[in-house]
Amino acid sequence: MGATISILYLTYNRLAYTRMTLPALIENAGMDFALTIVDNGSTDGTVDYLTEFAKRHRKQIKHIYFLDKNMGISIPTNAFWRSSRAEFLGKVDNDTLVPPNWLKRLLEAHEQSPALGVAGGFHFNLKYVDVPALEKRVISVDGVQMIPDAYIGGCCYLFRRSLQRSIGYLAVGPRKTHGWTEYQQEIFRRGYVNGYLYPLLLVEHFDDPLDPRNCSLGAHKATSMTSFAEKGMALDRREILSWYVRDAARVVSGISMKEIFDRRG
Repeated sequence: MGATISILYLTYNRLAYTRMTLPALIENAGMDFALTIVDNGSTDGTVDYLTEFAKRHRKQIKHIYFLDKNMGISIPTNAFWRSSRAEFLGKVDNDTLVPPNWLKRLLEAHEQSPALGVAGGFHFNLKYVDVPALEKRVISVDGVQMIPDAYIGGCCYLFRRSLQRSIGYLAVGPRKTHGWTEYQQEIFRRGYVNGYLYPLLLVEHFDDPLDPRNCSLGAHKATSMTSFAEKGMALDRREILSWYVRDAARVVSGISMKEIFDRRG
């Protein structure tokens, strides 16, 4: 595997999460890659932590930027895509703990099949998932086992730079998370397969209400209020739990793909 890879890691406060997820991102990759870190104006000690961390990991960290305010996701992602010349582009969020060989598996899948669009880690707690029904959706794409979907979560993914050049950049709107779902839907409409690797590449998503390390309603309440408001939700455990359950059911059903096929008809 001689491909070049660039990964974006975004932070905005939630230092306790970053202390766990950033070292794992590097240590568990299973291969070399270039890391770009963008901090969205943290005020909780994250900047000091990242500054010291970067000094110890100069080989992996190619760029680190400290923004004056929270610019959300789309703007830093577009800037990252414009600046990178790597063959593959990806992102891992600072609330996402990746398992061993996460990046190696994603790259191997892409190198095996040029038909893949966005491939990523599965961020749902399996307690939300009808696993037998999910397994019935597994397909083979040039020998790569995938659970396909029109779009996947943005917390851990990898896709080809050539595809990004073809489609362009994320839309920038009033919602800071705006653009990623629509971007992947365009990839899907062009005939590429987005989805989750199978066997599942399980990532731990700390914002999940059932995750034992979740700090959304405690230490990270202020930051989480902003994050969930961007998704149209209040910072209410029951509401958030319901959203996760519904989103997991969407993936199990494959309804997102059907909706696009129906619109084509």
